[in-house]
Amino acid sequence: MKMLEVAQATAFTDERSLIMLMVVLIAGIIRGFTGFGSALLAVPALATIYGPVEAVVIEVLIEIPVCLTLLHTAIKRSERQTILPMIAMFIVFVPIGALLLTITNPATIKVLISLFVLAALALIWQQPRVTRVFYPKFNYIVGAISGMTQGLTGMAGPLFATALIARGDSSTCTRANISALALAIIFLSVASFALVGLITKTLVLYAILASPAIMLGVWIGSFLFSRFGESKLRVVILYFLAFTALITLFETLFY
Repeated sequence: MKMLEVAQATAFTDERSLIMLMVVLIAGIIRGFTGFGSALLAVPALATIYGPVEAVVIEVLIEIPVCLTLLHTAIKRSERQTILPMIAMFIVFVPIGALLLTITNPATIKVLISLFVLAALALIWQQPRVTRVFYPKFNYIVGAISGMTQGLTGMAGPLFATALIARGDSSTCTRANISALALAIIFLSVASFALVGLITKTLVLYAILASPAIMLGVWIGSFLFSRFGESKLRVVILYFLAFTALITLFETLFY
């Protein structure tokens, strides 16, 4: 028993764990500064360290405390008639994505993760133009695609956020709606991953270890945003995320 406990303790203090904490901290800073992007960094980076399935599960679990901080805003200010159609699609398609995560080849998942990050960054970069083609009647389609990609890659935010921004609501209302959908999709992901057997004791412990790092990162990022505003740092972050995705894609295809 003592040997097992020592082995487990070592597993959580090795180089990979330290790298994970650094990745999650930086992901939190990006999230706090830009309001998005933690998963766009954490998932491909952690996929290289632990594997894609483990990366997706860890990312979803560490988002729980972050999302809980948004609970009050989501409940008080979100518009149910706007978010419920997407949540209905999440309920159907997040479990389907989670099931695909269990049966798809890990190398294929890593490629899909990298490609989704690049597509999401392109969507964010061209958001002012893209929002012109998003109409409210597309919300069911956006919800379905977001649910599927969330279950399979742990990432969906840029897609449904763009759809909500396209509505032209006030920034307060839009932020509340995005927060509500983020809460819903994270907790549906946890339920779906538990249902298909992806959540293990080890991954929960990794998530507990990493949660303080992402919370600290979000605080640092929020502080930097309050000091410097949008600035050119946002552009640097987008390039950094693209670079990380390309590295993951290259490592998967050629090594």
